[in-house]
Amino acid sequence: QEFFVVPAAAYKQRPDLINCGRTLIGRLPPRNQQADLNYFGPIPNRVDELLKRVQAKMLSVGSPMAVRHNEVAPGQHEMSPIFCVANASADSNVLFMEICNQEA
Repeated sequence: QEFFVVPAAAYKQRPDLINCGRTLIGRLPPRNQQADLNYFGPIPNRVDELLKRVQAKMLSVGSPMAVRHNEVAPGQHEMSPIFCVANASADSNVLFMEICNQEA
């Protein structure tokens, strides 16, 4: 699962995020964005704390995570439950999204 971590104050100013839970209003990325700086850079402390809480909660319900890292865009991150049979993987992904929303 790839996702963006958005500060609460910025979230509350976005009617698309509030009403749909998705980005409908956007803009082009800045020119000369150095993608490798985001992908290989350290995870910000606040975000890392969130991801660790989510990872611990997923483990406590029996769904360990295989991946936790930055993605290319600023504020974009990825966490993935360990792959298993299709129906259990789908359940883990839905559970992951719910836990992320609760913890954030």
